[in-house]
Amino acid sequence: MYEPRTPEDPPLIGGYRVLARIGAGGMGRVYLATTQSGRKLAIKVVRPEFAEDPEFRRRFQQEIAAAQRVQSFYTAPVIDAHADGPQPWLATAHVPGPSLAQTVVELGPLPEASVRAVFAGVAEALQAVHAAGVVHRDLKPSNVLLAPDGPRVIDFGIARAADTTPLTRTGMRIGSPQYMAPEQALGQPSTPAIDMFALAGVVLFAATGRTPFGEGPAEAVLFRVVHEEPVLDGCPESLRDLVERCLAKDPADRPTPRDVLDALDAGTEPPGAGWLPEDVTRRLPAYSAEPPRPMGPPTSGPGFDPVPAPPAGAPVPPAPSVPAVRLLLLALAAAGAVIVVLAVALVVLRPWERDAPDAAAHRPSASLPAAHESSTATQTAGPDLGGPTRPAPGGVGTQLGHYADINLSSGYAINLSDDPKHPKASSGGEDLRYDGTLWGDRLSVLAPGQPGGYEACRDNTRYADYLGDDYLIKGKRICVTTESGLVGLVEVRGTGDKPSAYLAFDLTVWQGVPPTPGG
Repeated sequence: MYEPRTPEDPPLIGGYRVLARIGAGGMGRVYLATTQSGRKLAIKVVRPEFAEDPEFRRRFQQEIAAAQRVQSFYTAPVIDAHADGPQPWLATAHVPGPSLAQTVVELGPLPEASVRAVFAGVAEALQAVHAAGVVHRDLKPSNVLLAPDGPRVIDFGIARAADTTPLTRTGMRIGSPQYMAPEQALGQPSTPAIDMFALAGVVLFAATGRTPFGEGPAEAVLFRVVHEEPVLDGCPESLRDLVERCLAKDPADRPTPRDVLDALDAGTEPPGAGWLPEDVTRRLPAYSAEPPRPMGPPTSGPGFDPVPAPPAGAPVPPAPSVPAVRLLLLALAAAGAVIVVLAVALVVLRPWERDAPDAAAHRPSASLPAAHESSTATQTAGPDLGGPTRPAPGGVGTQLGHYADINLSSGYAINLSDDPKHPKASSGGEDLRYDGTLWGDRLSVLAPGQPGGYEACRDNTRYADYLGDDYLIKGKRICVTTESGLVGLVEVRGTGDKPSAYLAFDLTVWQGVPPTPGG
């Protein structure tokens, strides 16, 4: 459930002893730490790119002060924070449970009783957040943790601090398009009503494993958010009307958290033990167990204590490779400079016709799986994959190979017809390319619980050209169909950032239908 602390990680943050890594998200890395009395904390250390911006630090300090006013059973309370050090950090009470995102991806949707508890608990959390003058702005399944005695909402208000940084102004997105309200997509002011819109998406995901407006490129999702009606297939009938009201295009038509609690007839008592299904409950003790031991003596000095100078030996992010920079520029050109500009432009232009992948997955900020370093490949007996268009003797559907523990570093790529175990520096046209985003000509995502295999990938034609980090979590299955007729199934094992960013996965390759000559 946790990754060991590495020699590069700080042994102390603000005087709190670091025990392990919990995960990483768009704004930074999260550590499991402990107070002197033994109380466990989750400490988010902000990425250096954000820390360099004075406006971010000013807003971060404001949001810390506001978040400390939030008092609710259903939130992870802010315990401590420091906005002025080399890398700002925020410490909250540790919640011993997985994220809703991780749970649904790995185990499937929750039963109706559990979904109702999520609906009510998150609504009560939002009531407290809004009463403190805070708007969450980034409510999504990975920001809802499933504790033994009820759900907890984390990361409330923090997204606002990043809104005006150079990173977000030049294309980095803080927020998840699948859960953004229309007014967010159009760059209008954010009010508490945007959180109610996101709450409906979280509830639908908990109940079905899908989001109201589908998946795919951010601009396509946001177009549907603004212009199309949500797809609520599979939503429990007892909750459907309330979910629809939360998804109203006009923020004035959405209910408040109090309205939701009244409609659910939710009492004041938390759900208590037994609110989750047994397969989820069996996993909970692992989140309270002792974390893994550190991998070696620390090399980063005293850690992120509030002192004027950064810790000695702190790791310096490596300079991006030329291919990585090139791919990033391509990504920004494809997605536009700023997501708001995209959304407004797309309202008029409507430049796509393809559907998005039929699945929902979100990067859990509270649990990043460890990626593997093994270099052992297992390949089934079959033909040499050296030729880019060579069909298998067994014909369409023949498995050509299975490759375990591929590590695809940022700026590198593979072709399914070559040796996938040995990625090469990307030139921009390979079958699978990674730069923090996964790129390919025809990518599609299998839904949770859907059988994998050649037929599933062949029949899933809701293609996308790239998939962001919300899809690149452990257990996610991604199909890729190449121009040469090969079909691949990527089974994600996780991501890592040491010594550089990389995606770890297993890959199975089949012979598909060769392209039609001249077609």
